[in-house]
Amino acid sequence: MLENKIADVIGRQSLLRLSPDTSVAVAARQMAEHHVGAMLVCEGDVMCGIFTERDMLERVVAANLSPGSTLLQDVMTPDPAAISESETLVQTIFAMKERRTRHLLVKRGDKVVGMISVHDLLRAVVDSSLAEQQQLDALWEGFPV
Repeated sequence: MLENKIADVIGRQSLLRLSPDTSVAVAARQMAEHHVGAMLVCEGDVMCGIFTERDMLERVVAANLSPGSTLLQDVMTPDPAAISESETLVQTIFAMKERRTRHLLVKRGDKVVGMISVHDLLRAVVDSSLAEQQQLDALWEGFPV
C-alpha cells in the first residue's frame, strides 16, 4: 500500500494556473471554485511558484493585506518543494514531513505533472487500506474454521 507510486495517486491532473499579476482575491475565488488548496503561479509556460491556503492565511490575512490589491507574485511560495512521480507514498509522506509542507509538486524530469497534498495522501492510504481489507475478507470467506 505505501509502496504505490505517486504517479498512480495523482493520475492525470489539470492544475489550476494563474499569472503572478493576479490578485489574491481572484486566486481565492478560483481555488474555492475548483476545490483546491494550492495552485501554480505561472508566467506563460514558466512556473514561478505556488500559492496555497497557508500563504493566504500567513502572508495576506495575518499581515492585514487587502486580497483585492495584493498580487500573487508578492505572497506566493517561490521555488516550491517537489518530488519525482516515481516516488512512493511513504517517500512522499517523509518528504512532506521533512520539508514541513502540505503540498509537493510532482515532476517528470523538469516538467511539473501534478501536485500532491496531505489530503490526497490520506485518501490514498485509506482507499488502499480498505481495498486490502476487502481482499483479506474475500480470502477468508467460506474458509473452514
